[in-house]
Amino acid sequence: MDKDKLIVPNQIGYLILKDDGAVLESGGELKNDERSADVIMGLLNLTESIDENFMPNSSCERITIDYEHHSYTICMSNRRIYIVKLSKLHNGATTSSSSSTSVYNDATEGSNTNVASTSSNTVMA
Repeated sequence: MDKDKLIVPNQIGYLILKDDGAVLESGGELKNDERSADVIMGLLNLTESIDENFMPNSSCERITIDYEHHSYTICMSNRRIYIVKLSKLHNGATTSSSSSTSVYNDATEGSNTNVASTSSNTVMA
């Protein structure tokens, strides 16, 4: 994987999408993964249809989808959707629960994007 595109520790893949779902960049296990991009866009569209009284659209900053051995963290910044696939395994053992924040420098936009990850159950923060 291109080390210049390492967004967070334990990253095993990433997708960067335009706000309409078009893939701008990808790498690792998500390289050219249009299917995952479509599934994630469907999930994001679903979150927009949730009743505003239950959960205001503006309150959702990050979505984490947690599996036994990996997780996906999804966030949006500067009209881009950042998806990072993270491994929970380190040398054959599950990593402990922790949080980390890294900065991805989006040279095309000239801005920094904070991408935070958590190793917890499915989270809408």
